[in-house]
Amino acid sequence: MTRFEFTAQLRKALSGRVNHAAVNENVTYYENYIDTEIRKGRREQEVLEELGDPRLIAKTIIDTAKEEDWATSETAEEEKKGNFFTGKSIRLPVWIFVIVLLLLAVLILHIVGAVLAFLLPIAIPVALVWLLIRFFRRS
Repeated sequence: MTRFEFTAQLRKALSGRVNHAAVNENVTYYENYIDTEIRKGRREQEVLEELGDPRLIAKTIIDTAKEEDWATSETAEEEKKGNFFTGKSIRLPVWIFVIVLLLLAVLILHIVGAVLAFLLPIAIPVALVWLLIRFFRRS
């Protein structure tokens, strides 16, 4: 077996069982490992014999992936990135809700105060004129 056959078998055994990124990560790791060992002066065949069956390595990777909660579909990486937008609930601490409610209360009071500050200088003279007109019409 050559290193190309080894990595091809590893890729095939991992495909569809772990996400695409995990397949590429593991295949790249073993390619780099084999290259490094060959540069150290070892023979390719010797390194591959030491590694063993790529299907057995793939099984170990798959088992580890399940334990680490890696997703088992090709679209898993996209799903993990999209958790915020997929409608999955996120639990926030209670103190964040308290702060948000307090900020909303301050905002509402500010708006009410601004409206009253604008209307009172107009509403008081209008009310006084209306009361005077009503008083003189009765008399």
